[in-house]
Amino acid sequence: MITTFLLLLLGVIVGILGAILGIGGGIVMVPVLTFLFDMPVHNAIAVSLVVITANSMSTSAVYLKTGATNLNLGIALSIASVAGALIGSKTAVHLPQSAVMIILGVIQFVMAYLTYIKMKKGSKNHSSADIKNKSFFYGEYKDKATGDIVKYNPVKTGYNFLFSVFSGVFSGLSGAGGGAMIIPGMNLISDIPIKAATATSSFIIGFTAAAGSIVYMQAGYVDVKVVCSIILGIYAGTTISMRYFSKITDKKVSYLLIALLLLVAFQMLYEGVSLLD
Repeated sequence: MITTFLLLLLGVIVGILGAILGIGGGIVMVPVLTFLFDMPVHNAIAVSLVVITANSMSTSAVYLKTGATNLNLGIALSIASVAGALIGSKTAVHLPQSAVMIILGVIQFVMAYLTYIKMKKGSKNHSSADIKNKSFFYGEYKDKATGDIVKYNPVKTGYNFLFSVFSGVFSGLSGAGGGAMIIPGMNLISDIPIKAATATSSFIIGFTAAAGSIVYMQAGYVDVKVVCSIILGIYAGTTISMRYFSKITDKKVSYLLIALLLLVAFQMLYEGVSLLD
């Protein structure tokens, strides 16, 4: 009974993080399941990927209704991310992860720093004025925090395509959805507003996690009872956070993202060094 309650509570936390930051919550689930519930790491990764798939379906459905999701860009980047997830998950069972985790940890530190610098300097002013020469990935949405219609034309999307492949590999190896890499990538590289990046990431990670979870399912690593308990908590967490999300400014989302990136970095470095022993 206590274990079920804790799993439900874990689901609530994951649901809140998923809706506010556009992540799947794998960076929380994997260490919690491994250290607190004494679950083998490959089983924890498998559970995380299945749960992230359900979490993404829940949150991205809401974002699609608000118009914040850039559907054209999301579909294109999903293709790249899924390819990376299949590569990462197929190699995760046999590949020593220590060096990979350390490298990913360093990358997350760099991403956190660049996100902080961009936030301090201020991003491009995405006004409500009409944009000439709209690209295929052009997007617009209403910011509920300000009431403004935000319009933007993503740039350098080719680089983001490559970055999405890498985030997919990261997802398959670590059990995370890859949102902690996709969001700063879209914001820093393509100058996509943080809320649009968050919403689009929520759409992408569902496909990414689903692709990775298939490999783990085939290997018999998924614990259905644990998955169901966490998913029930996720729906409660999503409901709570979506009511509060409209009040959060871009700056607050950026601060939360930076904190999350640093958390990922410390976690990856810790796990990487531990695996060297």
